[in-house]
Formats: sequence, structure tokens, C-alpha cells
Amino acid sequence: MAAVTNSRRSIAGVILAIAGALLLLNIVLGLAGVTALGVWLVFLAYLAIGVALLILAISSFKGTITRIALIVGAVGWLLLALGLVVALPAPLGTIAAIAAALGTLVGAIALYIGKEVTNQSALAFVVTAIVAAIILLAGVAATALGVFGTVLAIVFALGLLITGVLFARSQGSRGR
Repeated sequence: MAAVTNSRRSIAGVILAIAGALLLLNIVLGLAGVTALGVWLVFLAYLAIGVALLILAISSFKGTITRIALIVGAVGWLLLALGLVVALPAPLGTIAAIAAALGTLVGAIALYIGKEVTNQSALAFVVTAIVAAIILLAGVAATALGVFGTVLAIVFALGLLITGVLFARSQGSRGR
């Protein structure tokens, strides 16, 4: 069972790294004033985050809380992605942002506490989830972050990239 779990975590890691790269590309293009791609890079990144969290939930074999939190986070990210291309009812977007923020954060902490992944990758995931929660909840509270928001977006994208790389590498023979 550990071999299957490692494989799924590696796939989730690759997907998270791709999401981070897409978000970094979007930030760089935005700073350069290129708007030709519109919201599609962010859409693909959010979609990738949602899929990666679903894969992590499937590969989690120790905790029910971990699975539930990761599924809630995944649904939140998938709804946020959908909201970028389709008009969603106002409360659904807010609920999606809260679900994505809290589900990802609780899931990351539960993975760390449950020792289901190595400490290094779990800590990177927790820090990335904290940054994501700050960004998403600031949007829910309609708080403009300004330049600090750009810095947080860069940190979030880099965090996804680093977390993805750490998940993608071998998690050890015990499924960690």
C-alpha cells in the first residue's frame, strides 16, 4: 500500500509544482502588462490545486479528518476555478474561498501532525497553506493588499512549486 501512496503523492506533487509555475508565469506576465491570456493561467492553476488536493485525500490512509479537510479544500479550489470562467452566485464564491482556505490549511496541518509526509514537505505545505488562507480570506473580507498582495502571491506560487517538488521526490519506504 505504501508504494501506491508514494506514487499518488508524487503525482500530486508534480501537479502542485505545475500550479505554482502557472501562477508564477501569470504574475510575471501581469507585471509585464501582458493580458492576452486573461484568467486562463489562474484557472488552470486553481484547477490543478483542486486535483492535487483530491489526489492527496485519496492517498491519505491514516486520518479521516485529513481526508475530509483535503476534500473540502479541493472542492473550494475547484469552485474558485469555475468561478473564474462562469458567473457563480455571490455567496457560492465566498463559500468556495473559505472552503479552499480552511480546507487546505487544516489538511496541511493534519498531514503534518499525522506524519503522513516527511517533515520538510509538510512544513512547506503548511506555510503555503497559511499564505493561501491570507490571500483568500483577504479577498472575502474585501481587503486590498496592494504591493503586499503581490508579494504574497509570489510567495504562494513559490510555495506551491517548492511543496510540489518536495512531494514529488521519494517519500520514503514507510509512505512518509
